[in-house]
Amino acid sequence: MDNLAHRIKSLDISLGIGETSRVTGATATQIRYWEKKGLIEALRHESGGNKRYTLKNIAIISMIKMMMDDGYTLAKAGEIITQRYKNADALHTIMKTRLEKIDYDAESTEYKFGQIENDPDFDITVRVTGDTVKIYKVEHQADDQQD
Repeated sequence: MDNLAHRIKSLDISLGIGETSRVTGATATQIRYWEKKGLIEALRHESGGNKRYTLKNIAIISMIKMMMDDGYTLAKAGEIITQRYKNADALHTIMKTRLEKIDYDAESTEYKFGQIENDPDFDITVRVTGDTVKIYKVEHQADDQQD
């Protein structure tokens, strides 16, 4: 699975400003302005090459456009997007550093996050069944006892 994630990240998927404008509904002028304001960052594959917008840029541009269409100011839209990405980054860090194992059956998925720092006799397990999430404190088992 890590191999797939690495492969997807290594794909060079980007669009020029015209295609980005068409896909997102934002004008090229808006996209350039939002870039100038630091909300998005285009990339160039070579010196003097055309600017390209990654999938992450396209998602941000789409969110900004939708929020502005809903009456948000650019400043407020930028603030919300920045906070959402900080939250996503924090969740990514939690999953990358703490998730030890995932078990699943026909009805639920169980995420095992390992020992609790301030109570090492117990582990944290999260069980997701449909839209229901339950967090459990379970007795820690030594590595040789786990499956």
